[in-house]
Amino acid sequence: MARPLRITYPGAIYHIINRGCRKDRIFRRVADREEFLTRLSAASSKYGILVHGYCLMDNHFHLLVETPGENLSAFMQLLQCGYANWFKVRYKLVGPVFQSRFKSVLVEDASYLVTLSAYIHLNPVRAKIIEDPESYRWSSCGLYLRDEKSEIVDPAMVLEYAGGVDNYRFILSEMIGDTPPPESVYGKYSILGTAAFKEKVARQIDDSRINIQDQPEFHKLKSVTDQKLRKIISDVMQVKERSLTEKSYKNTGRKIYLYMLKKHTKMKVSEIAEHSKMKQHAAGELIRKFEKKFENAEELRILIEYIEKRLRVE
Repeated sequence: MARPLRITYPGAIYHIINRGCRKDRIFRRVADREEFLTRLSAASSKYGILVHGYCLMDNHFHLLVETPGENLSAFMQLLQCGYANWFKVRYKLVGPVFQSRFKSVLVEDASYLVTLSAYIHLNPVRAKIIEDPESYRWSSCGLYLRDEKSEIVDPAMVLEYAGGVDNYRFILSEMIGDTPPPESVYGKYSILGTAAFKEKVARQIDDSRINIQDQPEFHKLKSVTDQKLRKIISDVMQVKERSLTEKSYKNTGRKIYLYMLKKHTKMKVSEIAEHSKMKQHAAGELIRKFEKKFENAEELRILIEYIEKRLRVE
């Protein structure tokens, strides 16, 4: 099984999720939830983790955390392993408590952080456990709506982005009854944010401050070189590499090449234009028209997907 993506850098914000093995309950009694929160407080204090929110359900949990230091894994190991060992001793269990390593979604701040925290706090409402999220004892929602800081959670940053308690309450009420698509909560390639934020992360992959484990999700984010792109496209299209820059109305390989330069490399449109000996507006217009055509052409979409698959595995 592919291990989840881990991108770590100072100040990164994450949505952390994990559930019980075979979806079994990881919180059976009040004391279990209290123990988990005690350990959450201790682990966050030890590693300097800022907890912006949480929600404990019967068989899974959600955390919204910020890491001033690059120590997410150490923090989660202390929290999860400590709780799992305690839980197994308490209930005389053998085997894993959690189904896998925790899932971490890198989150952009501002509106994404506000919406995500609201989604986390509405978990017990969606599960039909309670109707009012503020009344759920095992989430940080009550702290938010009372604007209270506890030993575990400080809601100040999210409330500031939300525009205050009243606005946050309104956001919660507007989201009740909605079932957001998974990508709006868990992101794409384990990143939740704007296109600019995702591009920023991709551009920083080679930065020494960024620590990324080598795995499938990483390859989907990683920018590729022009040389590699030309080689794969020419191989798939069965044309010579030099033909990818030759001007011709029917040159599909050239259009794919320019489109994928923009999508998969760090090159800007102006750089693509210069590289292809075109005017910037002409390169931009060609790419824009190709993107539009690509959306409605099944054969072309299959071809692009195959090329992208080659980019990931080669």
